[in-house]
Amino acid sequence: MEPMRRLLREAYVALAVAEKDIKVYYAKPSTVMFGFLLPVSLFLSYVVGRGVTVDEAIPVLIAQTLLFASSSIGPVTIPMERRVKTFDRFLVAPVSLQAILVGKTLAGLAYGTVASIPPIAVGLAVGMSVRSPLELALGIALSSLTFSCMGVMFASIPTQNPGQVMMPLNFVRIPMLFVSGVFIPVSRLPAWGRALAALSPLTYSMDLVRAGIQGARHFGLLTSTLGLLFYFILFLTVAMRFHLVIQKRE
Repeated sequence: MEPMRRLLREAYVALAVAEKDIKVYYAKPSTVMFGFLLPVSLFLSYVVGRGVTVDEAIPVLIAQTLLFASSSIGPVTIPMERRVKTFDRFLVAPVSLQAILVGKTLAGLAYGTVASIPPIAVGLAVGMSVRSPLELALGIALSSLTFSCMGVMFASIPTQNPGQVMMPLNFVRIPMLFVSGVFIPVSRLPAWGRALAALSPLTYSMDLVRAGIQGARHFGLLTSTLGLLFYFILFLTVAMRFHLVIQKRE
């Protein structure tokens, strides 16, 4: 009975942390810039003058938005809370580090999911078709969860400045766009490009989103789902390990 009570308390704390982040940080300039403006700018640079169809363009915008929006919450909230000592007060509460990080992950999950709604709404308004709503919904949910964990992992960098987390994070996020089938479908990449694509979580995100809208698949539902679940577990495990090491050093 005691373990169940403890688990419920941890879940309540995680939800409280997520709710607080949603209310406080979703409209912060750094969150809006990296979560919305950057992916939209990259999307416009891709579609302007290329004559791509709606069914080709919208999956790209959705995948970029999921990547940047979901992974921006942790790198914004955690350094800022280190600066004002909120993060330290959480740990003294007592609140477990695991509950805090799960709360941050849930906030990123919610942010990425909400951010994907406008591109879908615009696409539907201009005639986009949705071939598989299940794959689209699964792709959005798993991608938001995975990329949120990736952001929390990078937020383990011991700094009080979000920019010092965003810079190395962008060194990973932006190259991912070019090896994950976002601008060029994986099937059209050379052999070495397909090998690199298989190592990127964004590839599996793009595959599910593109399958949901276009019906076109490279890896398939099972492989893409397992790929995102693998990276979700990996990022969350590494994030908790890194944050624990930093906590002990401080």
